[in-house]
Amino acid sequence: MSLINNIALSLISKKEAAKGNKQFLNWSQLSTILIIAYDNQLADIVEFINICKKDNISVQVAIIYNGKLEQAPKPHFEHQILDKKQFNFFGLPNEEALRNISSKQVNVLINLGNAEQIKSLALSKMIVAKCKISNFQHDIFDISIDSDKTLNISNYLKQVVVYLNMIKTT
Repeated sequence: MSLINNIALSLISKKEAAKGNKQFLNWSQLSTILIIAYDNQLADIVEFINICKKDNISVQVAIIYNGKLEQAPKPHFEHQILDKKQFNFFGLPNEEALRNISSKQVNVLINLGNAEQIKSLALSKMIVAKCKISNFQHDIFDISIDSDKTLNISNYLKQVVVYLNMIKTT
């Protein structure tokens, strides 16, 4: 890991975590999901969004994009583009970016980044959600569903649905 990533991880650890009512939720209890994704993952999340729509679950996607804003992807689902101007040098989001993403209450936050992707990790820590899910272990996530390198994002999101359906809340 690079020196900048080590500094960023240190800064993230010192940030106050978003306070929320933490709880495990069953799929049938969900009303809103926030997905934190990178622009190269968008094609793989369309099927998941369609599954959510069938179950009347609202999905918002925060897209981390490093290119020119005028060339940013324009997917046909609710999304917000977060370009490099909305993060500081160390990859931490600015207050405006956090305000825009946090405008709606979120039941479940799904981080599609990996442990080395500071921007998605920082967003995950600073956004309020009842339950936070990732594919790697970190203390800010309530559920970590491990995936190997061969499992694509679409199949990973299917696993998320399976796990959330298995949760018993009574």
